[in-house]
Amino acid sequence: MKIYIFRHAQKAVDFSGDPDLTLEGHSQAVKLMEKVLKNELPTPTQLWVSPRKRTHSTFRPLAEQLKLPLQEQEALQEQTSDETIVDFRKRVKNLLTGASTLTQDVVFMCSHYDWVVEALAVIPSDTDFSSDYEYAHWSPCQHMGFEVSEDGFFKFIELKRINL
Repeated sequence: MKIYIFRHAQKAVDFSGDPDLTLEGHSQAVKLMEKVLKNELPTPTQLWVSPRKRTHSTFRPLAEQLKLPLQEQEALQEQTSDETIVDFRKRVKNLLTGASTLTQDVVFMCSHYDWVVEALAVIPSDTDFSSDYEYAHWSPCQHMGFEVSEDGFFKFIELKRINL
């Protein structure tokens, strides 16, 4: 199975607490869909999003094109103000562990900067993501792919950005 972790596309600045994407962010979402259609990324069988608008908007063009539902996962949410780092990390790890049991699927997950950073800290992988600056900064619509073995080991495939 494969898991691709995405940071949402470029978000708008507003004070609602749940901003949508900018025009550039919406363009990144379309570009993501095009990359899948051109086989530059694998075709997902599941699209997981956090409860935030910007994650939904990032995957919406792809969902509509592939006729796949956006599956909202509370565990993809950013760290909450009343959540300790230990509890947040446990939530991230539990979601990744559960996802790794979906043997024939290609799961695309769309979350947030802090969630991605924690995921890289807990993923059992052949790559040390803490030792290289390349993995420390996540620009909008950046994604990382893994091939997940039956024993739950995440083999690093690629790290890419959706640029316009």
